[in-house]
Amino acid sequence: MELPSPITWLAAAILLALFLHAPAVEGQDCQLISENDMDAEEEPCENFHQHVCGNWYATSQHRNLGAHDMHSKWVASLKLQLIRHLEKDAETESTSSSQLATFYRSCLSSGQSVRSYTDALARSGANFPVLANTSAPFDWILANAALRTYGAQGLWRLLVKENWQLADQRIFYILPPTFDFLGQGDELNEFLYQRYLKLLLLEMGLRVRRAAGLAQKLVEFEKSLQGLLANDVDKTLVLRKPQSLRELELQFPGLQLKRYFEHILQGVDWQPESLLLVVDLDYLQALQRFLARNTTDPLTLSTWLLLQLPSHFELRLHDDDKLSSQQDLCLERLRKLMPGPLGRLQMQLVLGEGYQEAYDTSIQQIALLFRDLKQQFELLLNETQVFEDDVATRNLARDKLRAMRLLTPRLQDAMGGPPAGTPPLGHNFDENLMQLSLNQARLEFRQVFGEPVTSVPSDPLAVNAYYRLKLNRIELPLGLMATPLVQLPQCSGKEAEARAKLSSGLGYILAHEIQHAFDYDGINYDASGQLANNQWPARAIIRFGLRAQCYLGDRYSNATLTVNDNIADSEGLRLALDTYRRRNGTQDLRTFFVAFAQNWCGLAGTTAGLGQHSGHAERVNNVLGNLPEFGDTFQCKATSRMNPADKCRIW
Repeated sequence: MELPSPITWLAAAILLALFLHAPAVEGQDCQLISENDMDAEEEPCENFHQHVCGNWYATSQHRNLGAHDMHSKWVASLKLQLIRHLEKDAETESTSSSQLATFYRSCLSSGQSVRSYTDALARSGANFPVLANTSAPFDWILANAALRTYGAQGLWRLLVKENWQLADQRIFYILPPTFDFLGQGDELNEFLYQRYLKLLLLEMGLRVRRAAGLAQKLVEFEKSLQGLLANDVDKTLVLRKPQSLRELELQFPGLQLKRYFEHILQGVDWQPESLLLVVDLDYLQALQRFLARNTTDPLTLSTWLLLQLPSHFELRLHDDDKLSSQQDLCLERLRKLMPGPLGRLQMQLVLGEGYQEAYDTSIQQIALLFRDLKQQFELLLNETQVFEDDVATRNLARDKLRAMRLLTPRLQDAMGGPPAGTPPLGHNFDENLMQLSLNQARLEFRQVFGEPVTSVPSDPLAVNAYYRLKLNRIELPLGLMATPLVQLPQCSGKEAEARAKLSSGLGYILAHEIQHAFDYDGINYDASGQLANNQWPARAIIRFGLRAQCYLGDRYSNATLTVNDNIADSEGLRLALDTYRRRNGTQDLRTFFVAFAQNWCGLAGTTAGLGQHSGHAERVNNVLGNLPEFGDTFQCKATSRMNPADKCRIW
């Protein structure tokens, strides 16, 4: 493969220079490497994570907003910046972000009323006996559909997700409810939930004795629904072949799915015969039998559905929280319901005047970095012994790499607010919440029948990149674009340090995601993202496995779960380092390694928060221990912990 020409390198250097010499943004820190976070007493060759992060901590303000490590601190800083602006905007009645500030202000002074939600459902046309105090027939299909138009679950959850078989297509998934408040057989949760339902019923005007009795029946009803689930399955995605609505109507006539979709898709151009769904068949079969029993009480069923809407919006569950928790909650609601406008405001706050031009420059810089990483990895694929004398398999891997795309958010997409004709938000939080939820649901429904999504959702508070196996693409959310990984401090005289920081931060993240296309899972998918088992011959699989076996060694805890990310961590940083050295030689390698490690200061909030990743200290120490250049830079002896003899490497 040909290397980039001198003109290409020159263009990249000019872009980086323009980026680094852009006007400074107020509040940015010029110190790229935090010496204050480092623990000089810890030898770098024994525990590098402790050496660079031993004195790191998050301030109380950041901790109140969820900070426990460097990544969550970035999110907390973004939240704090938005909160300060929105509260100032609300006080001055500024028009720069008036709808955001209006919603935020109404959220903090919510004074929520259960009547807002029960009235909204009553307007759907469903007759609720507990409201009308009658025994008239109850239309549960209509109520179930009305709930989903506000984004709430009813007797099932209706989600809009990418189709696992055709990844560019969005599709409906029908799954069981989540039963979050009820819990899993926890008596305390059950007691608190029953008390919560009783309070909602009291606010609707029921007398204490009747409210208490009905609340108990509601809990028993929900436990019956929960009992319909398979005990050994926690389904968040049903990996089954999509079925047509017509087929499902024949299987589940008692659920009236066609009528359900006719209600929620009013105003959307759709054809019942072409509508595809993926469903949890076992749950729907059990639900149909459950509803067909004569013992199902219409009052209990209708009241349970009625209270799903205030429960979905967590009515008054946070009234006693401290101010920082309420601020965080209100911001999270904005993040979910108005991500585009919130993201655009965030980039304006981060980049200052002329933020659109600065943002476009960042995107160009990222595109160049991604291109350089792919070119460097293609060199490795051409030279690796994994494909020795196997040109066909090497070409398959090369074609997949070349076809890989990078998607970044477009600020143009973040401009959109509510659909045209939508009334402006007011001071009633309940009405604002429901109006935005309606807008969001309608957008989701239109996406099922519209054009494929061509840009990353502009989530302003997500700082993790993603590799999508079935799309063969990497996605960078908007929140990541506002972190120091991308928006490097604009400090003159710091260009070399900034290049090292960029390569070990954003460069490593991109390289990490590239490697997921070639880990134990990734090698089973082809260049178009289609599952293609056995596309590699046995000899290539064996050679890959022999090298990857190192990542299952004793140095890695819970290695069978974390092996793919162990591979992506080390092979990714190796790729980022090789790409950096090709342009910059060996200068500032110390900065490169310290900056990489300081991106992982702190601890994961919970064990569950780690997912399929190793702990932060292990990610730093094991990854750097696999790089001979690290041992050379810090002059680590062969017997030191950070310079193990068994260095893992695949490519």
